[in-house]
Amino acid sequence: MGQNHFTSNEARKELLSNLFAEFGEETGVKLQLWSLFKSWTSDPDAEKDLNKRKGMIRFYENLQSLVDALYQADPLPDPEPFPELIETSENYFLHLIEALKILVDPELIFLFDLPNLGHLDVSHRREIYVVLKNQDLEEHRNTIGLFSFLTSGRQEFAIHSINRNHLNNVLGKGHLFFQYHIRQLHLIYRKEGVPDLIELPHERLQERMLHLRASLEKNWEKADLFWRHALQEQENFNWESSLFFLHQALELRLRALILVWEKRELKSHETRVLLRECYQFIPELASVFPQDTEEEVQLLQMLEDAYCKARYRTEFPVEEQLSRTLSSRVAQVRELCNKHYEYFFQSL
Repeated sequence: MGQNHFTSNEARKELLSNLFAEFGEETGVKLQLWSLFKSWTSDPDAEKDLNKRKGMIRFYENLQSLVDALYQADPLPDPEPFPELIETSENYFLHLIEALKILVDPELIFLFDLPNLGHLDVSHRREIYVVLKNQDLEEHRNTIGLFSFLTSGRQEFAIHSINRNHLNNVLGKGHLFFQYHIRQLHLIYRKEGVPDLIELPHERLQERMLHLRASLEKNWEKADLFWRHALQEQENFNWESSLFFLHQALELRLRALILVWEKRELKSHETRVLLRECYQFIPELASVFPQDTEEEVQLLQMLEDAYCKARYRTEFPVEEQLSRTLSSRVAQVRELCNKHYEYFFQSL
């Protein structure tokens, strides 16, 4: 005898598939079986013998199980793991830089690390500053949107766009933050024909930071005076007054950061403006006052309102919980500022 070609499961499945092919997909086959079963049970000449009727029913039940097995989806194979190289942040970073060169045609790209002050181990995040030619407002917005897309889900990277003329201008005015970070040591790409930026000598940079450290300490000492007043007002259950002093403590902390790093005295009492200006120095500030819900917006607005209303209005109701919540937030800002000071200035 020749070899039986229908002994394997694959062969049986192929035969059944051919038999049921004309009925289409699984639903069509089952409807056809159900139609046949109804016709058989309603036929007056069908088997009168009870055992034979039971056997016929079992036959249809088995046939139904066979159809179920026939159309049961084969399990998908486990996906092959990505090569280890693709999974690494280092490889992603290299491809990211190449993408930036192609997409925005930068003149310079600088890379430096900022301490991630939100972690106890002071981990680091890569800050990528892309220096571009002059852009109008619409081009700038599109560029920022592109950078946000490229870093989606990658907390270890942050990409910043900066205009070359603006950068030269602020460096000439003594912008210490850029003088500290944007240096040849951190330059990872320069377009052909683009000259280097003028650097402040390292010794001179250290002297300036040492000089400005005293200014930072003086301003933060005054900020802490307001902080202690806020806590004292809370102990006396003066929630309205506590908000005024919390606002002043936060304002002086942030204004001192801008003054030291940018040599710019930002005369603003709006904490949301001051916070936004300080994100480049301490990005973790964005997580203290996230402004991502209506409740968060109102919380910061109450702190801003306290600057005037707590002093000049006879009625400025503030609940205890609000005062303590804002006190906790300002305490977080103080902690981040102190870590920032320890990292950049204390060792001078």
